[in-house]
Amino acid sequence: MRQARRWISALGAIVLASCSSPPTEEEVFQAWLAADSRRAAAFTRFEASLEREGVLGVVPSRQLWFVDRLQPRCVTAPYVAPPEEAWTNIAPALRIIRDHVEPAIGAVRVVSGYREEAFNACLHAATRSAHRGYHALDLVPEDRRVTRAQLIAALCPIYARDGRRTHLGLGIYAGVRFHIDAHGYRGWGNDYHATTFPCGQG
Repeated sequence: MRQARRWISALGAIVLASCSSPPTEEEVFQAWLAADSRRAAAFTRFEASLEREGVLGVVPSRQLWFVDRLQPRCVTAPYVAPPEEAWTNIAPALRIIRDHVEPAIGAVRVVSGYREEAFNACLHAATRSAHRGYHALDLVPEDRRVTRAQLIAALCPIYARDGRRTHLGLGIYAGVRFHIDAHGYRGWGNDYHATTFPCGQG
């Protein structure tokens, strides 16, 4: 709670300094980093880990610490640092995004990454969710013109062609939100069941 108050105070200072417009995502992230002196050093190590894995820059690094806003009542801070021992877990998913997803639909934005136990429980998400081990990302296309039908038409061939080889977990939810992990070949739809998966089972 104390750390939450710190980032709120830091964010408030940014808002007061630029009353003409709301803070940018980068400003919110920098305020969150500044609220705890250990965070900036950890983030530098995190980016170095991504670079060693060859996946730095697939998406903006700060998005990989973004806290899911699906249930705002569960959110206590705008970002969360995954456990350092889990940082390399996200690299296989980022490779799928870089090599298969973005060539098909363009740039994507991360809307959910690592989930702490309490946060995952608040979402009523699966206790063995791939997000808990930092294997998974939920995403939306950056291009807001991409429709759900277009998204499905782009993702399903990837699942059929490369899913088994890459151990792709693909969830296609309502609208244009979708899930990517490399933690096991499977697919599901907007009710989290295989029966509603738009691509069928390969």
